[in-house]
Amino acid sequence: MDDYTKITHKRYSDTDYNNDDNKKIKYFRNLITRILLSFILAISICIFVKLKEDNVFLVKKYIFEDSLEFTKLNNWYQDNFGKLIPQNKENTNLVFSSSDILKNEYETYENGVKITTSKSNPISLLNGGIVVFIGEKDNYGNTIIVQGNDGIDYWYGNITNVSISLYDYLEKDTLIGEANDDFIYLVLQKDGQFINYEEYLA
Repeated sequence: MDDYTKITHKRYSDTDYNNDDNKKIKYFRNLITRILLSFILAISICIFVKLKEDNVFLVKKYIFEDSLEFTKLNNWYQDNFGKLIPQNKENTNLVFSSSDILKNEYETYENGVKITTSKSNPISLLNGGIVVFIGEKDNYGNTIIVQGNDGIDYWYGNITNVSISLYDYLEKDTLIGEANDDFIYLVLQKDGQFINYEEYLA
């Protein structure tokens, strides 16, 4: 190896090394910032609770009884401080537009609709948001609930081969799984009330 090659090799090696260092520093800064913000939030809640006895009931009601709106909190945080919840990068490739499923035949079922599709048909999100539930729901089978950016909770029932995880933040049209049979269930809910499917489409 001649002197020029050695110098060039060293220069590029140093650059890679510096880039790795910068990434690590940035990661730890973000981590420390999140820890400090969490600590400040916890202290603020403690102070709020201590100020007045009734505040305890407000905190309990908001956290344990009402639906905590992760998406609104996340959107506010991102506008002011950048990304709080990392997006799931592996599932953002389009298989087909989510609006395709809305063109299929459907019938009223329980609090939502039963949409006809083909077995193992890929299912993608109608709207971006945060995954707040994955599991069995009575009469709906394996269900994924996504709290949408528009304030609507989207229930996708009878889903198999789930390709996402709880609390993933996902974009619209992200693949979430496949139809377990030749149909899926779709339920729309906002502020604790179920939304009429036809009104939503209109």
